[in-house]
Amino acid sequence: MATPTEDTENYDDLLTCTICLETFKVPKYLPCLHTFCESCINTYIVSSVEKGKITEGFTCPVCRKIVSAVETLERPELWATTLPTNHFVTSMLDKRAIQKAEKMCNSCQLNKESTKAKSWCTICEEAFCEQCEKCHKNFKMSARHKLLNIQEMQSGNTPFEVCEVQSCDEHPGKIIEFYCLDHSQPCCTSCATLSHRKCKNVTSIQKAASGIKQSTKASGLSQKLREHVIQIGEIINDRNKNLADVETSTEEIKTKVTDIKTEILKQLYRIEETLLTELTSTKKQVEIEVKDEVGMLSSYSSAVKKWKTVIDSVLEHGSEEQCLMEINKIEPKISELEQEIEDLVKNIKSVSVVFSPSPPITDFIKNAQTFGRIKVDKSAVSSLNAKATIPVIMSFEDSVFDWLN
Repeated sequence: MATPTEDTENYDDLLTCTICLETFKVPKYLPCLHTFCESCINTYIVSSVEKGKITEGFTCPVCRKIVSAVETLERPELWATTLPTNHFVTSMLDKRAIQKAEKMCNSCQLNKESTKAKSWCTICEEAFCEQCEKCHKNFKMSARHKLLNIQEMQSGNTPFEVCEVQSCDEHPGKIIEFYCLDHSQPCCTSCATLSHRKCKNVTSIQKAASGIKQSTKASGLSQKLREHVIQIGEIINDRNKNLADVETSTEEIKTKVTDIKTEILKQLYRIEETLLTELTSTKKQVEIEVKDEVGMLSSYSSAVKKWKTVIDSVLEHGSEEQCLMEINKIEPKISELEQEIEDLVKNIKSVSVVFSPSPPITDFIKNAQTFGRIKVDKSAVSSLNAKATIPVIMSFEDSVFDWLN
């Protein structure tokens, strides 16, 4: 894993792994040019395999582009080792370590020893202590290598270009010495012999790179990248503003739905109050009619009971003459009473209070399944260069009030 750092240089983002968020250790890059610690990307690959995410390759943790699996290796835990090393990042790490007087002798580290470095070999890209520097000069292959004094490099008295050579991605053990102009591709001796032997325009890497920093190609690319950074930044700002707008519109819709619900309840309370008033009035009217009928029948019942009492008393205690007189009085009354009762019963109806919901209410209960419809309105952006806004508007169409109108 990467080692923690408290560095405050301008290139912290460039030298920080996006997986572990620490300074790179053995930086490896993918075809999409995103760089990760070898151990970090290895863990990611193995994890992706275990979760069944890999079929023909794995996806970059940053941009999600597919990286084809290595056909010659069956074990995913070895795929990370085949990825090319980011030598530029490695050089920047070495440069920072040297500038901060933290660089240790690379040869001593191989023997698990920690010795402060004294010099830096621009060819081998390694730091040496005093003793290892002498050994390095004693070898025929490295005797002419350019060595820089680290202390002078730190003081700024010596021009500091850490990486004077580059290793070949296709052949890690080889150094880039040539450049194929036909294919715009750097080559080591193996590349030049195997892949570019028929190419007509192959020159030395030094000649091809001569003046590249001051070239219009380099400055133009830098300017183009700067413009893209600005343009993408504007689009990101627009997207973030759009998110804020969606949040605002969502809250507005919530408020509108609440207002609709409140208005619906108010309207329901109003029509309920009207209906209950009508119901009370209807009940009173029915009660008056029925009570009038009950009153008439009660008076008939009272008269009949009284006449029965008179007849029973005459039959028990009166004379024959009195009985005749009372019968003559009551008998005609009974005929009249029977006729009145018959007429009254003919007009008596069974009364009940019935409620029938109005059609709008019935339709509302049946059809109103939602307050309205939520939809997203989109308008596409034509290209990366477009500076116009890219609205994503969330709208709310309400139809729940139709039954009230």
